[in-house]
Amino acid sequence: MRSCSTYLTACVLSAVTAAAAPAALASDAPSEPMQELIIEGRHEGPRMWIVRSGDHTLWILGTISPLPKKMIWQPDAVDEALKHTQEVVPAWPSYGIGANPITALRVYIAWRHLQKPPDNLLLSESLPAPLYSRVEALRMRYAPHDNKIEKMRPMLAARELLTHVLDAAGLALRNEVQQEVLTLAARHGVRVHQDKLHIDDPVDVIKDVGATPLAGEVACLDAVVTLLETDLGNMQARARAWALGDVDALRKIPHADDRAACIAAVSTSERVRSLIARAQDDWLISVTDSLGRNRGTLAVQSMERLLGEHGTLATLRARGYLVEGP
Repeated sequence: MRSCSTYLTACVLSAVTAAAAPAALASDAPSEPMQELIIEGRHEGPRMWIVRSGDHTLWILGTISPLPKKMIWQPDAVDEALKHTQEVVPAWPSYGIGANPITALRVYIAWRHLQKPPDNLLLSESLPAPLYSRVEALRMRYAPHDNKIEKMRPMLAARELLTHVLDAAGLALRNEVQQEVLTLAARHGVRVHQDKLHIDDPVDVIKDVGATPLAGEVACLDAVVTLLETDLGNMQARARAWALGDVDALRKIPHADDRAACIAAVSTSERVRSLIARAQDDWLISVTDSLGRNRGTLAVQSMERLLGEHGTLATLRARGYLVEGP
C-alpha cells in the first residue's frame, strides 16, 4: 500500500491527448537524442514559506519530484530554522497495521498476490495494440534489456517505465529532501510530529487495490505513457528550477497535474478512497495544530499541493494566517 500511495503522489498526467503520440513514436525517422539534465554540485533549493500566528512561526519547505539525480541538496536554511523549531511535520503520515505477526504474514501474502497481473495476462494481452506499441517504443528506447515489464500488471509497468525514462533524463523519482530534513531534526533533537494512518483492515485494502478493474489500470498506464511522451522537458525544467530556487519559474512552467486516471484506478472502493483522503487532509490539521502549540514548527510538503489558488498556502491565508515567501 505504501509503494502504491507513493507512486500516486508522484504521478502526474499529461493534459495532451494520446491520439497523436503513436504516430510520432512509430515513425521511421530517427528520434532526437534526449539530453540528460545535469545539475551537479550543492544547491539550496527554494526559500521556505513563513506562516505566522502571533509570535508563533511555521516554516514550510516545498519539494517536488522528480529532482535532478546528481544534485546534492544544501540545507543551510533548514538547519538554521531547526535551531528555533520544536517540531517537524513530514509531508505524509506513516501507516500502521498492528504488531500481530499473523496479520503481517497475511499482508505479505496479499501484497505478493497483488504483483501478479490480472488473470496472469502478459502486458501485450492486457493492452490495446496501439497503447502496447507506445509502451514498447518507450521500453526499447530507454530500457531495451528490461523484459520483466512484459510480465507486470499495467499499473506496475507504468511505475517501471517511469523510473527508466526519468533515469535517462537525469531525474530521480525518489525524493531524499524530506529524509534529510528528518535526519537534521534528529541531530538537533527536534521531535517529529509523525501522524500514523492506522489501517484496521490492511489485507482488505490490498485486496481492494488488487481488484482494480483492468480498464482502470490501462487508463493509468495510458496516462503515464502520455506524460513521458509529452512532458519530459517540463519535468526537467521544474527540477532545474527547484534546484536553483526559482519559484517563479515553477509557477510558470506548465504542469500536467491531472492525476485522475491513476487515482480513480485504485479508488474503486470506499475503503481506499477514505485512506487517500485522510492521508491528504491530516497534514493541514497537523501543521495548524503544531503552529498553535509551538513557537517554531517546520513542515515539508509538495509544491503541487502548496501552490495555486486552491493550494495549501491559499487555504492558510484564507484562515487568517500571515504567509510570506518566495
